[in-house]
Amino acid sequence: MLAALRSGGLDAKAAPTRAPGHATELATEAARDGVEVAVAWGGDGTVREVATGLLGTQTALGIVPGGTTNVVAIAFGLPSKALPAAARIGALPARPIDVGLCGGQPFLMQASSGPEAHLMERVAGSRLKAWLGLPGVILASVPVLLRYRFPEVVVRADGELVRCTGAMVCNISEVAGPYRVAPDGRFDDGQLELLVFRGRGLWATAGFAFALFFGRHLRRADTELRPVRHVIFEPSPGALLQLDGDAIDLPRPAEARLAPQRLLALVDAR
Repeated sequence: MLAALRSGGLDAKAAPTRAPGHATELATEAARDGVEVAVAWGGDGTVREVATGLLGTQTALGIVPGGTTNVVAIAFGLPSKALPAAARIGALPARPIDVGLCGGQPFLMQASSGPEAHLMERVAGSRLKAWLGLPGVILASVPVLLRYRFPEVVVRADGELVRCTGAMVCNISEVAGPYRVAPDGRFDDGQLELLVFRGRGLWATAGFAFALFFGRHLRRADTELRPVRHVIFEPSPGALLQLDGDAIDLPRPAEARLAPQRLLALVDAR
């Protein structure tokens, strides 16, 4: 991996992580030491940790995809394989991008509550996910959704009370890989998007996923998308919160908005 990064023009050194949260510490140290680029090699959770340490600094985020879906890498226009991405990122420009905050915690992709957050919390350590990747996530999700009771999720979107079964605040358009849940959303438009889902049960959720696969989810009567400036996740018993695919224990109410600072990232200009 280091050879591939160096072939792309980066004078790379390895800094392995030891535990959750360590990537943020390493990124903070790199920014403090004046490092030009800090490369996150891993999944979207690792990318979020590195971005947390770099937000508001002059050190740029680079990504080498190494997770299950690598949504942020896809949004940044990077190759899906680690070695081609590593060889390429050194030639990409550093661009300022938006970063969301939820309860004070940064996110690059989405902050959500509802079925997706519940699945991320229950499926994260699944053996099927480890063995099969995304197909394993889908298989492991079925029994989880069969037991899920779809508790009400309550949010305030720019002051308006919204009751639903799922709410997702999007900073980028992609979710679960290349699927564009907020088709017009971009990571540099100074805008968040709120996806509201009011469906209940396995079949409604599976129908939404099927429609998303074909880009038709916004035609559903139980689904709504709107631009927002800030969203407050109100206390909702039984409804978890997740940021960028990781279940997060945040006190409610938790406000989601854009961070006042921006993040420098190596992005393919598209």
